[in-house]
Amino acid sequence: MPSLRARPLAGELVIEPVFQPIVDLLAGEPIGCELLSRVRGGLPAPTELFKGARARGELWELERNCRRAAFERIAALELAERPALCFVNVSPDVFEDERFEDGLVARELADFGLLPTSVVVEITETHGIADHARFERVMTSRQHQGFRFAVDDFGSGHSSLITLITCAPRFIKLDINIVRDVHVHGYRRHLVRSLNAFAASVDARLIAEGVETWQELDTLVRLGVRYAQGFLLAMPASTPPAIEPAVALQLRETLRQASSNFSDPEESVDPLVRTVLTIAPDDQSVAGVDALFRRNAALDHVVLVEADTPVGLVTRQDLSAKLAGPYGFALHQRRSARSVAKSAPLAVESGASVTTLARRAMDRDPSCMYDPVIVLDDAGKVVGTVTMKTLIERSIELRVRSAQGANPLTGLPGNRNIQKWITRYASSQALDVVYADLDRFKEYNDHYGFLPGDEMIRLAARVLTRQLVGTQGDARVGHIGGDDFVAVFPSGLDEAALRRTCEEFDREKRTLFEAEHLTTGLLPAVNRRRELEQVPLVTISLAVVRRSNIDGPVHPAMLSQLAAMLKEKVKRKTAEERCSAYIIERRFHERPRRGTPADGLVTLQEWPVANADD
Repeated sequence: MPSLRARPLAGELVIEPVFQPIVDLLAGEPIGCELLSRVRGGLPAPTELFKGARARGELWELERNCRRAAFERIAALELAERPALCFVNVSPDVFEDERFEDGLVARELADFGLLPTSVVVEITETHGIADHARFERVMTSRQHQGFRFAVDDFGSGHSSLITLITCAPRFIKLDINIVRDVHVHGYRRHLVRSLNAFAASVDARLIAEGVETWQELDTLVRLGVRYAQGFLLAMPASTPPAIEPAVALQLRETLRQASSNFSDPEESVDPLVRTVLTIAPDDQSVAGVDALFRRNAALDHVVLVEADTPVGLVTRQDLSAKLAGPYGFALHQRRSARSVAKSAPLAVESGASVTTLARRAMDRDPSCMYDPVIVLDDAGKVVGTVTMKTLIERSIELRVRSAQGANPLTGLPGNRNIQKWITRYASSQALDVVYADLDRFKEYNDHYGFLPGDEMIRLAARVLTRQLVGTQGDARVGHIGGDDFVAVFPSGLDEAALRRTCEEFDREKRTLFEAEHLTTGLLPAVNRRRELEQVPLVTISLAVVRRSNIDGPVHPAMLSQLAAMLKEKVKRKTAEERCSAYIIERRFHERPRRGTPADGLVTLQEWPVANADD
């Protein structure tokens, strides 16, 4: 194995680069590999190696040796084996060194016949950046040479927003301490969702580092993270490792389950699929494919299939471009169709979400952005294709329909969507449904007026979305109307989120009251007898119904009945304690049996009922 020698510690050490894939979770394939440095024999550990080199002022030499060893290892691979992108770590103080600034890395790449466009420089902030102005100048210079950049360990102590602004990276690598147990910690989920949205808004790619469990990966997928790296997906190896079949299978299942959450059957890509002409890649010549297009004006593309698996795509437009010019047809006509086909067309399984697929299709390279998408059955065989025109039109139609069904005040989905969510997951024992409404909202609205009243409702919507839905990737919140809301949790509710919701609402609502009312904690109101009285300030009541506590089939109306009973209890508590509160239905309800009254549910067990202070 190619290797270089360095002397960062006592004794002579041999640096051996290893590859760890960075995986596109939607495609199930690596987009590149990070080159990690290891010491032959395993000692010292990489962290100790770099720590010791920094202490003795030898970090520059060590990193250069590691870098050149990585480039040498890449160059030793066959072209087909090389990762599309190679992520190489560089410390900020090394990056700012004058020896780095003069184009050293570009020359190092040239020594091994590599191009800057194939390298992503990871800025590893083990120490803070001393001179951001100089750092930005070097960064701009390297970008002009074709390098792309990643901010490593984002969210750790030294990885700051200033670095992010200075670097304007193509990739943002999420620190392992945020990824670890993300499925357990609601605050981390909320942070990941926000960072993913930020990355998308600046055309960057968020990569979750250090993924080690399927629970972590499932949560990341539900939060919208598309790229990941970690031992779960592949261990570092001396050559770029492929994704193991068992891992790829489990990843597809995770994606299928995540994409099925809250996806209306009408949002499936299946109704858009049209049959497609398939041919064997080596049984048809280029001239033969050209003749197919000439004979059938409606034929836009053909799929090349080998052993029932798609291996290529030929479009009319792409073939015409290849055959254009005085010699194009003569050069290609006798070659097999495989020679002019795109070898890695986008393919998805049937049942995929239209909106998810549209985003994924538009994220392709510009040269194939508008190619049709191949749709496969569960066995990986071609079902048909969907054109981008059809996909985009359907995506727009669904967005318009969603906007029409949203509550105009809060923008949240309305009754129709809420009923669909509950009906879809009514058979899941993990389902939790939260009914929320505001207490003494009418009195507030009468005293302050409609505009402040609308703002109070919008505040409730924001808090519910942030604290309940924002911390669980598969949850949704809807607005029934007025001051009533429903949140649906297919995989169960994190009870701590209920407490946070109550606390945040009580804190944020203070901006909507006058100082006098905040001091007394009371609001003047006219009761039904037209008498003036003092009532407590607005609070939010949350009633939680759990599917696991209900025997037999569940109808949304049944959940509403239980919620109504619970809301009376929690409203009494909020009136007594003058703060927002929640109640979880912990009793088990059995459906009526023969010989029992048929007017409701029969309570078998009485369990303690939780509230915000229990």
